[in-house]
Amino acid sequence: MGSDINLNNRAKLTQAAIITAIGIVLCLGAAYIPFLGLLALILPVPYAIISTTSGYKYALISAISSFFILVLTVDVVYALNLLIMCMLPGIAVGYRINQDSKVEDENESFTPIYFGTIAFILSIIVFFAMSKLLFNIDLLADISKTIKATVEAQFAIMESTNMMPKENITAKDMINMFQNMMPTVLFMYSIIASLITYYVEAFILRRTKVLNYDLPKFSEFYLPGNAIVTSLILYLLVMFLEMLNIGLYTDSIMLNIQLVFSILFLIQGVSVSIYFIKRWKDKSPGKIVFAVIAVILLSGSMILSFVGMLDSAIDFRKVRNYKST
Repeated sequence: MGSDINLNNRAKLTQAAIITAIGIVLCLGAAYIPFLGLLALILPVPYAIISTTSGYKYALISAISSFFILVLTVDVVYALNLLIMCMLPGIAVGYRINQDSKVEDENESFTPIYFGTIAFILSIIVFFAMSKLLFNIDLLADISKTIKATVEAQFAIMESTNMMPKENITAKDMINMFQNMMPTVLFMYSIIASLITYYVEAFILRRTKVLNYDLPKFSEFYLPGNAIVTSLILYLLVMFLEMLNIGLYTDSIMLNIQLVFSILFLIQGVSVSIYFIKRWKDKSPGKIVFAVIAVILLSGSMILSFVGMLDSAIDFRKVRNYKST
C-alpha cells in the first residue's frame, strides 16, 4: 500500500495554493488558446490531487477561489461550468483515492472510478439545470439543434452523391435516434472523464512520489454491486411506468437503460477475456493456440456482453471485493 500523506496545515495550504495556481493557468489556457481546448479533459486533475494530498476541505477552498478568479478573467458561465463539471467531480475522485489509500488492499480497487462517474453524471444534470434557471440557456435544446444541423447536412451530401441509405432511413429518424441516445452519450462521457481524472492523477502522484498508489489492472475490472439485479429492477420499473401511462418517454428510457448496461457488460466482458488470455497464454504450448483463443474470445460485442453479464453474476475470476459493494 502507498505511504500515508501526513502534512501539517501550513504545508497543506502551501501545496494546495501552488496546485490551484497551476489549475487556474490550465483553465485560462483552455479558455483563451484554441488548440489547448483538449486541456478540458485534465482540468479536474489538479483539484483531485489537492483533495487527495491536502483533503477535500482545502480542495473546496481551491475550487471556490478558482471560480471567482475565472469569473473576473473570463465570464461567470465558463467559471460555473468548470466549477460544477470539472472541479467538484475531480474533488470527488481525489477524496475517494485519499480514503482508499488509508486502507490495506483498497488502493487497487475501482471505487474512485465508480465514485467519479456518479459525480460527473450529477454534475452534468446540475449544470444543465442551473444554466436554464440562472442564464436561461437550454443546453439540451442547443445540443439537439447541433445534432439536427449536422445530420441534415450529412444527408444533403449523401443525397447529392446518390449515397442515400437503402433502408429508407430519413434524416428525421437519425435525428430522433441521436436525441434519444443523448443520456447514454452523457453517461459514457462521465465514465471517460472519471477514468482520465483517476489515471492521470495516480500517474502524477506516483511520478512525484507523493503517494505510491497501486493502480488496479483492467483485467480485474468488475461492476459494483449486482448489475444484473439492478438492470432487471430498472426494466421492471420502466415497464410499470409505461403501464401507468403517465406520459414519460418510456421507450427512450428503456433504450438508454439497455445501451448503458450493454456497454457496461461489454467492458466487463473484455476485461474477463483479457484476464483469461493472459492466464492461458502462459500455459498454452504455442502462439497458434493463443491466437485461436483470442479470436474466439474477442469475436463479437454480443458474446462479450454476455460473458460480462455472466461474470457479474458468477465472478469467474474471483476478483470482486464484496466489502466495497
